Amino acid sequence: MGAKLQALRDLQEIELQLADIRRQLRRKRKMVSTQAAKLESARQALETERNEIKRTQASVDELDLDIKGRTGRINRLREHLNTVRTNKEYAAVLAELNNEKADVSRLESRALQMMERIEARTKDFREHQEVERREAERLDQLTAQIEQADRSFAERRAGLEQGRAEAAGQLEPKVLKLFDRVSVRYEGEVMAKVVRTRPGYDEFICEGCYMSLAAERVNALMIRDEVLTCANCGRILCLEQ
Repeated sequence: MGAKLQALRDLQEIELQLADIRRQLRRKRKMVSTQAAKLESARQALETERNEIKRTQASVDELDLDIKGRTGRINRLREHLNTVRTNKEYAAVLAELNNEKADVSRLESRALQMMERIEARTKDFREHQEVERREAERLDQLTAQIEQADRSFAERRAGLEQGRAEAAGQLEPKVLKLFDRVSVRYEGEVMAKVVRTRPGYDEFICEGCYMSLAAERVNALMIRDEVLTCANCGRILCLEQ
């Protein structure tokens, strides 16, 4: 392998390590992002339960006021029964009293149902609180992990970046531009070996994409230190050592 292709291979070794670091950090950041979304969902569910409890409690409070008002009227009607002088008036007051009592009974039944609903909602609320607590704790753990990973990789990454700059300095600008473009596309896997498919036959494939390579292209690699790419995947070709 010529000096030019060897320099490219050396650069690829460094680039693959950098790509692996980026991949690990990207995976951890994705986990943090996913966990943050789960926490937000848990908080929204918690807020929904809280608002429903408040709304139902407000309805219960309104019913209580109505019941208290009707109870006061029932007491006044009872007192009024003792003062009526005719049977007709007594019957009218009694009918009104019974209607109020029936209304109070219905309102009390509704209030009881709502209180039972509040009790069930409160149980759900506590469960959602526990879910929110666990999700927040998990997010804190993942955030701490990625911060630790950043610190752990910092020194190694700095050394690799310096080595990459030195290796890149050995290449022509147009070759380096090609390398960078392919590296972005394949996450550092810039070079692909030329593989002979059958011993004794001039039949070759690119190890990167497994597509056939022209024998003339492979022969050019054998006799010249030249940067040639696979016509299919665009990776830089090199011979097996």
